[in-house]
Amino acid sequence: MSRSWLLYLDDMIESAEKIGRFVAGRTFSTFSSDEACFDAVLFNLQIIGEAIKRFPEGARAAMPDAISSGPAKLRDLIAHHYFALDAEIIWEVATKHVPALLAEARAVRDRADAEGEDVNLSG
Repeated sequence: MSRSWLLYLDDMIESAEKIGRFVAGRTFSTFSSDEACFDAVLFNLQIIGEAIKRFPEGARAAMPDAISSGPAKLRDLIAHHYFALDAEIIWEVATKHVPALLAEARAVRDRADAEGEDVNLSG
């Protein structure tokens, strides 16, 4: 059974929203010293990266900034090179790149809702 790419898009949006809540009102210092918050952000970054990998080409083309962004690329780093993670990079991705990705993902979702699941995402 194949899962609709829109469900992956919803997963990405949900994870980006969670990251926004996790970092809201924090400084880098309070973020990096809170193990639970740091780990929660890492987990949700993995979800974002995995979801993006499942997008069809049309969806990827409709979200070029998201596809080339830090959140999308971090999944493999977190999963396979966890020992080399830099808290400052995670903070930057969470506070700068994730909000931009969220805006782009919401726009694609709004377009898909308006046009139906068979939305033409070729451009």
